[in-house]
Amino acid sequence: MNQTQTNLSQVRQKEKVSLNDGLPKIEPRIVIEELKSHLYSDDNFKKLFSDAEDKKYRENFQLFDRDGDERINFTELQELLTSIGYIFEEQELSELFKELEDSEGQGIRSDALFILVSKKKREQDREEQLIEAFKSVDLENTGYIQSEYFKELLMTMGYRFNEDEADEYMKFIDPKNEGKFLYIDIVKKILK
Repeated sequence: MNQTQTNLSQVRQKEKVSLNDGLPKIEPRIVIEELKSHLYSDDNFKKLFSDAEDKKYRENFQLFDRDGDERINFTELQELLTSIGYIFEEQELSELFKELEDSEGQGIRSDALFILVSKKKREQDREEQLIEAFKSVDLENTGYIQSEYFKELLMTMGYRFNEDEADEYMKFIDPKNEGKFLYIDIVKKILK
């Protein structure tokens, strides 16, 4: 049994995690539509947030709603999200804010905050899933995966790439053809 076959057999014994989890990244507008449909149902809302999280977000919203009109503006939203540990790129947050702003253009309401937080939680979950998927094939626990080994996995496990597809994907994974890649960088690249 050669080294690659040994590695493949070890991977098959580990918990199966799909390397395709979280791909492709979904546009903000689609995320919002999806979240709105789920979020406005009480049953679904309770599944997304614990009582403590719900209380924390509502209290923070009230703190940042300085004029008490049950809306916050863009700057207040940035401050609020930072205070509860969620950082968005300004352009992404701006796009989301425009989507969620009330019909009068006066800001966003508390339910919109939950949509934004849900989106960020989902991204963090997706990042964790991808990291776990890569860890499952990082047999030496170094944070790196050998490119040739990964290419072979692409062609032999799960959705099987043909050689041309695998070569094309490897250009994304290991663009400098260094023979190995740091998978945390790839996760960030995938989620970008």
